[in-house]
Amino acid sequence: MEAGLIAATCSAALDDPGDVAAVAAHVRASLEADIERALAEFPELMELGALEADPALAASALAFTALQAVEQALPEYRSTALGRLGRTEKAEAEARRAYNTEQGRRWYKHNPHGADAVAAATKAADAARERTAQYLLATRLE
Repeated sequence: MEAGLIAATCSAALDDPGDVAAVAAHVRASLEADIERALAEFPELMELGALEADPALAASALAFTALQAVEQALPEYRSTALGRLGRTEKAEAEARRAYNTEQGRRWYKHNPHGADAVAAATKAADAARERTAQYLLATRLE
């Protein structure tokens, strides 16, 4: 559910519950396919007869495999959402403000376009863009 909501933050009209539900359903279907692939590969990793010897262990191992498939996908969805939100107009505007502010600091006034000033300004802009993307994601998830 969380992966679906995260995906919806950057690819659905948040004021349209149907659109959000459609994106969440697409993500759910994608995750179910990932789980099916992981479960299909699982027996190949086990010794012959090990699954039949202990059915409880087999059920636990299969459930854990399914959980891992979902847990691996969630950071990817979050990263994709943050990347997209980091390219929004709000994030870019915040990055420009941070860049200009850093270049305007008194220790860079003598050479605002020098390597040190540009490096510091770029770092500040990247940090501002990332913070803004995280804020936008949190706000949209609410």
